[in-house]
Amino acid sequence: MSDASIHAARVLMGDSLGFHIIFVLFGLTLPILVSWFEWMGIRHKDGRLIETARFWSKIMAILVITGVISGTIIALQMSLVWPGILKFGGDVIGLPFLFETYAFLIEATFLALYMATWKNARVSQKLHGYIGFFVIFGSTLSAFAITSINAWMNLPAGFDFVGGKIQNIDVWKAIFSRTSIVEFIHSMPGYYLAGTLMIAGLYAFTVLRSHAKNRESFDHERRVMGKLLGFVVCCFVLSGITADISGKYLAKYEPEKLAAIELVYDTTTNAPLTVGGVPGDNNTIVGPHLQIPDALSILAGNSVDTTVQGLNDFSADTRPPLYVHTIFDVKMTLITILGLLAVLYIGLHFLKPDYLKSRAALWILGVVSVFGICIVELGWMMTEIGRQPWAVRDYVTTAQALTTTHDITSFGYFFPLAYLVLFIVTILAVRKVIHSNKTSQGGEL
Repeated sequence: MSDASIHAARVLMGDSLGFHIIFVLFGLTLPILVSWFEWMGIRHKDGRLIETARFWSKIMAILVITGVISGTIIALQMSLVWPGILKFGGDVIGLPFLFETYAFLIEATFLALYMATWKNARVSQKLHGYIGFFVIFGSTLSAFAITSINAWMNLPAGFDFVGGKIQNIDVWKAIFSRTSIVEFIHSMPGYYLAGTLMIAGLYAFTVLRSHAKNRESFDHERRVMGKLLGFVVCCFVLSGITADISGKYLAKYEPEKLAAIELVYDTTTNAPLTVGGVPGDNNTIVGPHLQIPDALSILAGNSVDTTVQGLNDFSADTRPPLYVHTIFDVKMTLITILGLLAVLYIGLHFLKPDYLKSRAALWILGVVSVFGICIVELGWMMTEIGRQPWAVRDYVTTAQALTTTHDITSFGYFFPLAYLVLFIVTILAVRKVIHSNKTSQGGEL
């Protein structure tokens, strides 16, 4: 298979996943936010909070539908473009694919019931709220099933490889592997943070526009924004904790990926954490950069004596592309900015709360609200690119997984335009819901 075909196939899959993950993170975040606000409204007998939940649920339904469409396209790509993955491990990961289908059925069934029973006289508000929990359960279960498949590709488990064949298959061990748990607990808070931060940013721009128009609406939107930001801070802290777990996992089980991310060439203790720079010739780092002494060893094993394996321990044809280091640097820059703003937000919340109402603060929130989505995208780029050249680590290369019956170059670059059309249509549908809500409610979003 030619390099052009492999490149086209990777572009196709990368673009598809890049669009799909946006719909996924909102599809996972909105059920939680909708249920949370509905139950707050029930508890405090606050009709505006319930109406906010109802409004968000309409957008949630649209994004779930879009996520299903984009996810179905990706599922087809897995079988048509990358048949080598399923040919090798279909007996192991076939069941998680089936579980994902059942999980979606749970989500779709209860989502339909949830949407159909808003303001239904025969369904109490509390019963309606309980239905929302099943939407959360279905979406979360679906996310875990898909994450377990990706985790299996990063570190295959649940079988013995004897004589070039898979034997002694244990599907449950594959699904609930260490890698699955680590990826799941780290990705979910990131999704929640990204989705909630984006919604908070949209509310910030709404508050800026509505300040002089409708005082009651302004106060409600600002209250909603405050609750969302509180949730963002909690997700940020949880993401930091799970990131530490993920880093220690990489050091032990995927050392070549960590070595590429941090440009560690030689196995060593007292390994420094490298910030900035790009890989140069002869195992060098060029360009502006700094190295924090011992920091990588401490992060990898809580001790300066922790050994961090270097790239030179691996053959050149199995090393990940070293530009993952730059991807990581960009990601960490955005995380650092959000971290500093989170600390500033907490401080101002307790010491100078009026500053949070200023136009400058609202503009900053609106601008940085896209950072969460960028961080999620960069994180998945690190995970997928950092596994290269493997489609299934240590067993199937990307070239071996690629189809030999189709010329992927004929549509690999063109097909992502379909996702662009889907994205535009989704945005227009969401805008229609927002406009209808403005007309009926007098201003929210």
